Amino acid sequence: MSKFSKGKKRAEPAISTASLPDIVFMLLFFFMVTAKFKSTEALVEVKVPSAFTTEVLDKNDKSILYWIGKPKNPALGSTYRVQLDDQLLDDVSQIGPYLLDLRGKDEYAEDWYDLVNYFQVDKNAPMGLIRDVQEELRDPAVDALTVQYSVMDE
Repeated sequence: MSKFSKGKKRAEPAISTASLPDIVFMLLFFFMVTAKFKSTEALVEVKVPSAFTTEVLDKNDKSILYWIGKPKNPALGSTYRVQLDDQLLDDVSQIGPYLLDLRGKDEYAEDWYDLVNYFQVDKNAPMGLIRDVQEELRDPAVDALTVQYSVMDE
């Protein structure tokens, strides 16, 4: 059986634990101030279709936003266009090079297969345009196959 000895003194901690709450709040404040939120304004009008059943999915950090609709600015025309993140594209063929550039960046390269392509499509948009965008995502060089669509609950 072991004996408890009162003679041993405990070592003093290297850092005073009284200041730990201050340090935690300073770190919290630092990360709140330096956090970067992804905000992109839609340059096209989108009337989202409705659905009878929907499922709420987890929000992924790595996502690419696509809007398909008519431009809000009449000077840009009245045909349906694709907006990729914050760029209004002239042609669907611009999607591949944009995604390849993203894939080359360090922040996207390691999580590329966790990347989600998030679509908000106008309910009257031509299916041919949506299909063309999907074909660009299927390109073996791009290989961005995870897609989610936004709908309104009915």
